[in-house]
Amino acid sequence: MEASGGSFLSGPVLKRNPVGQALFAASVVGVGPYCEGFVDSHLHVTEEKVGVLLLNLGGPETLNDVQPFLYNLFADPDIIRLPRPFQFLQKPLAKLISVLRAPKSKEGYASIGGGSPLRKITNEQADGIKMALESKGLTANIYIGMRYWYPFTEEAILQIKKDKITKLVVLPLYPQFSISTTGSSLRVLQNIFSEDAYLSRLPIAIIQSWYQREGYIKSMADLIGEELQKFAKPEEVMIFFSAHGVPLTYVEDAGDPYKDQMEECIYLIMQELKARGSYNDHTLAYQSSWTCAMAEALHR
Repeated sequence: MEASGGSFLSGPVLKRNPVGQALFAASVVGVGPYCEGFVDSHLHVTEEKVGVLLLNLGGPETLNDVQPFLYNLFADPDIIRLPRPFQFLQKPLAKLISVLRAPKSKEGYASIGGGSPLRKITNEQADGIKMALESKGLTANIYIGMRYWYPFTEEAILQIKKDKITKLVVLPLYPQFSISTTGSSLRVLQNIFSEDAYLSRLPIAIIQSWYQREGYIKSMADLIGEELQKFAKPEEVMIFFSAHGVPLTYVEDAGDPYKDQMEECIYLIMQELKARGSYNDHTLAYQSSWTCAMAEALHR
């Protein structure tokens, strides 16, 4: 099987960081943004069964889910990276933050219907991927693994074992790689796979990032182009890109490539728009999230 169907564009950012590479050194094939294929499986089976595992953040589906969801989020050491002497405070701190943040977060979720739509959207993406593969003559079981809420990654892995999958493609649904998103989800997989005899021998292909994919860049340009046409003078519109922030220490000390990849992604989108005749000004801003500020302060 080949993970093909599309091409990569190249932008001005040449720096590349090794963060997140080779988490499954014994069994991964083609770790990186694009994998050419799988090696032969060491599992003695008569029928190949390919699985695709979609990884996502997860979100509270009801207002009652908000506080426990926040606890799961802040209890993740890849979200709040405490210095080693203080790591024993991870869970008590997560409890405190989740309780303090829950009322404000509930207001936000209430304003969009009382819960996160992420699970519904991810289910639709899973259905779309299955249909797209079938249209190419490929059969695969699609699984969804959420990091901080149901269905958890651990649940997806149990089903993968029950289904006796023989080859697995791991697709994080974050276009850019970050320690706090894709990196955290892959770390969960690493821990589970390293402790299981069956899983540790399962050939895996990981698509770590896909922000450079031609189809993705063009789809973003399509969406922006549609919105520009709603203005009386589209050429005068400023395009404002908003991205989630990561603590500066992640970038400077841990080598998180998220900032570089985000900026390259924006560059590629703007190049595509220029090729279509749109020369709008643009700016990129990172959300100044409370989580980032807390993580920065604790690290310092």
